[in-house]
Amino acid sequence: MYAHHDGVKLFYQTTGGSGPELFLHPPSQPVVYSRAWKYQLAYLSRYFRVTVLDPRGNGRSDRPPAGYDLDTRYRDLLAVLDAAVRPPFAFVALACSAMLAFRYAVEHPDRLSHLILVSGQYAESVPGPFDEKVAPVIRNDFDNWRRRLFTRTFQEPHSLKGIEDGMAWTAETTPEVLVESLRAIDGTSVLDLLGRTRVPTLALHGTRDKIVPYSHAQKMVAAIPGARLVTFEGGGHGLAGREQVKVNRLIRDFVLDRPVEPGSIPPATERTTPARPGRSSERRVLWVSSPIGLGHIQRDLAIARKLREIHPDVRVDFLTADPADRAVAHWGERLHPAARLLQNDSAHFEGWAGDHELHAFNALWDMDENMAANFMTFADVVERERYDLWVSDEGLDLDYYLHENPDLKRAPYVFLTDFIGMLPMRDDPGSTEFVRCREKNAENVDHLKVHPDVRDLSLLVGDAEDVLDRPFGPDLPNMRGWAREHFSFPGYTWHFDPAAYRDRAALRRELGYREGERVILVSVGGTRVGRHLLVKCAEAFTLVAPRMPDTRMILVAGPRLDPAELPRHPRLDVRAFVPDLFRHHAAADLAVVQGGLTTTMELTAFRTPFLYFPLRNHFEQNFHVARRLERLGAGVRMDYDRTTTEDLAQAMLDHLGKPAHWAEVPIGGTERAAGMLAEILA
Repeated sequence: MYAHHDGVKLFYQTTGGSGPELFLHPPSQPVVYSRAWKYQLAYLSRYFRVTVLDPRGNGRSDRPPAGYDLDTRYRDLLAVLDAAVRPPFAFVALACSAMLAFRYAVEHPDRLSHLILVSGQYAESVPGPFDEKVAPVIRNDFDNWRRRLFTRTFQEPHSLKGIEDGMAWTAETTPEVLVESLRAIDGTSVLDLLGRTRVPTLALHGTRDKIVPYSHAQKMVAAIPGARLVTFEGGGHGLAGREQVKVNRLIRDFVLDRPVEPGSIPPATERTTPARPGRSSERRVLWVSSPIGLGHIQRDLAIARKLREIHPDVRVDFLTADPADRAVAHWGERLHPAARLLQNDSAHFEGWAGDHELHAFNALWDMDENMAANFMTFADVVERERYDLWVSDEGLDLDYYLHENPDLKRAPYVFLTDFIGMLPMRDDPGSTEFVRCREKNAENVDHLKVHPDVRDLSLLVGDAEDVLDRPFGPDLPNMRGWAREHFSFPGYTWHFDPAAYRDRAALRRELGYREGERVILVSVGGTRVGRHLLVKCAEAFTLVAPRMPDTRMILVAGPRLDPAELPRHPRLDVRAFVPDLFRHHAAADLAVVQGGLTTTMELTAFRTPFLYFPLRNHFEQNFHVARRLERLGAGVRMDYDRTTTEDLAQAMLDHLGKPAHWAEVPIGGTERAAGMLAEILA
């Protein structure tokens, strides 16, 4: 939506349909825009009707050459408020937009309910002489100027994502706009308005803020009657982007008139976990399961059932999104009602997918907004409800934010995963992906070093030899050695007993397979990413079918792909979501799959011959899963780009019904994992 002032279009967005009014103003300097509130918007919209704007000069607002003085920006603000916000409302101001907020609070005190200042300021000055020294740097060295700015903004360790975001948002405006906006606001001050502010006021400020010094905040708060200051020890200028959980809750509580006292919050490295509470009379488990594919939820459901065999009174609530929530329903297990609030990680990954391609690490790196919103969902659940155990199966959001906020831990916590270490697809230290992977790995290593008591148990599905024998990155530990130090290894987990499916003839009759037919099963997991492999297999089958009249192909589209999108053939059976797909893995004469761990390991356990095509640029499939399969000698690895339709047809003919020669896969991991959880619940 747009408001207009003096012919300038000003973008605003309103989300949330009920609750008090909340207005989030980014810095009035157009160096960034409403995206600066990306970690707040989804969560606060559950409690409030929230409006954000893009200031003139950036985002989806116009970029006029002039009009960046404080008076014009104030009239811009009035235009948006008149169009979008219903008084009384809470005004949340970031950085220099506080000067606009103070003026509004003094001129319209009846329209405001609360005032919150995040890294706020009452005056602005720029280094001089501006036109001779500062402006030429912005114009002629824009990239480095942006990098220096956001490196100063984010003082905290492991802030590369915030720095990158800030640089990207600044790139959406122009050097000329920034020069004019800085020149127009230089020397402005609203100090005289502070003592006239009568709205309940909360200020959040970091002691290491290099943009607006902490002493500035102290003077500001001292001048505002009744204002409260919450100090972030060691915090920089980018609190909204680095202290998401604390900032979100402080805004929520202050606007809802819950108790918010002035005081200090220690840096993340100095926060401590509270004492472990006693167990309740009913053993309650909250299980967070990644919905990216179906492998996580299948093993989680199996472990939960085994756990209930040990402790029959265990009640498990699953917190997961589509398509994993369908598996929870199919198994007859409990899905927590808050699951409907989760951002869909599976859909996010699909947005990064191409023709048999998924930049898995980049998708994870860009999933920070989802992660913040989903952790806040979890945090709200455990704020209201008591649990005796939290389990996270690759719930990277939960694991990250608990290590950043160990003071929020209220129950024993178990982290479960099937891989260790983010890896770039190219071993090029100068590449963006390489730098990001090292940053994320270093952050994970530091988390466990600084807060070893956040996790009560870390489980890697498989054994230590499945972990790659290589460093996490330059100057970082060896992955396998680090895993042995920090993880336990229950072995391979199954949601079935492979031995129960050795009578393939009986199983095939039960599944409706015709006697004497040979079945090629093609399945591609729980996302839309596999569409291209399904199509290629269907095309290859047109070459196989005339040579093998007794052969049928089953294409499993999965829960997020419409079967109508796939080719048709008289002996081609296209199916949608198949909840017990593993039974077909046991019965088929040949499987063609991507490189996902759960599917390939099921086929390995059933000794079903299979061809697997790791997704291009998917680090987990290309490195971690491939390592396991190579150890076992299972499956035939294929390259999607180098495999023609004719090549694929020939590979199908070569391996159809051929006996497997790899060793038996150990079982018992599900029971061992459940036993480890049971000890914590004892």
